[in-house]
Amino acid sequence: MILNLVVLESSNIMKSLHAMISGTFAIVAGWLVFRSLRGFIKIIPYTKLDKYLSYGFIITLYLQLIFGLILFANPNDTMASSGVQDAMKLASKRFWPIEHIVLMLFALLIANLGLIFSSQSSVDRDKHKKVLIYYMIALIMIAVSLGAN
Repeated sequence: MILNLVVLESSNIMKSLHAMISGTFAIVAGWLVFRSLRGFIKIIPYTKLDKYLSYGFIITLYLQLIFGLILFANPNDTMASSGVQDAMKLASKRFWPIEHIVLMLFALLIANLGLIFSSQSSVDRDKHKKVLIYYMIALIMIAVSLGAN
């Protein structure tokens, strides 16, 4: 019984951390999209702040992945405790363990490609353009993943 309470409390802590990192991610993503759009339209130089925002975007996505996998592995979670047959019957129960993780991994991959391609570019406007394109695709995938539940 005591062990179950400890696991339950750690699950609540992980959910809170996951939510706080989501908020941080939203702020970083909004700021990054604004700066990239402005930099692309007005042809503003790609500064260290833009680079740090790109790294912040990627780092918060990786943190989300880590905490999400910890939450997914929690045996006392309602998803994990229901039977496989029940989970396969209901699409909403099947969504989070499978589709959410897959979409998030693809979003992380696309964001990493955007960071790599923007780093390889030598023209500032191209850097802004590549960050804007790849990170917006990642953001759309994240929004679809969250909105489909």
